[in-house]
Amino acid sequence: MIKRFREKKYIDAVQFQNFENIQEVISFVGIPVTAEFGANGVQLRIIRSPFNVVIVKIGEYVAKTEDGTLGVITAEDLAAKYDEVTS
Repeated sequence: MIKRFREKKYIDAVQFQNFENIQEVISFVGIPVTAEFGANGVQLRIIRSPFNVVIVKIGEYVAKTEDGTLGVITAEDLAAKYDEVTS
């Protein structure tokens, strides 16, 4: 019999909303973050190592898994894949 399973995992996430909440993102990730100002607006670069940088655009979320792995997730993907357990 074929059975279907779904992954159960928790993530913590903070949304990069605008220049005013950069400090909240920095506190959340706990590693160096730089802000870039370009033609497409502001984006953050989270520097995990010299060759491992996460780029976050306004409106996207920085997500941290239970093991501390950082990633970026859009608001749409967050709503589709996860149920919020805190408000």
